[in-house]
Amino acid sequence: MSERFTAEMAVGFQASRHGVSVEQVGIAPLVVGSWDLETIKSLAKTVGAEPSPSWWWGPRFPLYNGQVGGRRVSFVSLPLGAPATILVMEELIACGVRAFLGLGLAGSIQPEAPVGTCFIPTSCIRDEGTSPHYLASDDGLRPAQRLVRALEKARVKKGVVAYTGPIWTTDAPYREMVTTIESYRLRDVLGVDMETSAMYALGTYRNVEVCNFLVVSDELWRDWRPAFGLPELREALKRAEEVILETITTLRK
Repeated sequence: MSERFTAEMAVGFQASRHGVSVEQVGIAPLVVGSWDLETIKSLAKTVGAEPSPSWWWGPRFPLYNGQVGGRRVSFVSLPLGAPATILVMEELIACGVRAFLGLGLAGSIQPEAPVGTCFIPTSCIRDEGTSPHYLASDDGLRPAQRLVRALEKARVKKGVVAYTGPIWTTDAPYREMVTTIESYRLRDVLGVDMETSAMYALGTYRNVEVCNFLVVSDELWRDWRPAFGLPELREALKRAEEVILETITTLRK
């Protein structure tokens, strides 16, 4: 079956409205995305990336183009949640993107993974409504192994603690039930987020590389302990930024 409305159509329409070609938007084949705007601004500043004035989702969700170790990279702010994230990723793929590194946040459901710990999700429990539109089976909900290896190598070099394993992705953060959390904790699920399973499904379906690197922002295995806006989380995010940049360098070797 064919789609009546495609990302390529949307991209062509938006580019024409801005009086540019898709190529002139300047999006690199490798994109780093984050749902934290300050993280994207920080990454862009670190590498001297410039904002794309033709990117139709800006300035609310800006995109910056730059280089890391001589490799073209784009940095983009993503909207929260699986449906909106996948919408933007589809358009980026239509612009020629072939690999995505996501730098996000997750709630931990494992006591050994407190605030500031990182996750590299290698499988998913999907509890969101977007991924079934791309994959009928859970079998394809996996990251690109090349990106997993690069992230692992980079985080070891930077001295950052990160666990690999399953993540639970949900559309309903205020319906994360105590019994469900305990059940997943006993099954060694690392934590919970709102995008990863849909992103991995999209990557498999569109044949592009995707992998997420998630920083624990709150603890859920006991009474909720959030760290949003606190120095310990901001410091952990800065370390995660270093891991992402080192990962990009590693991918060139």
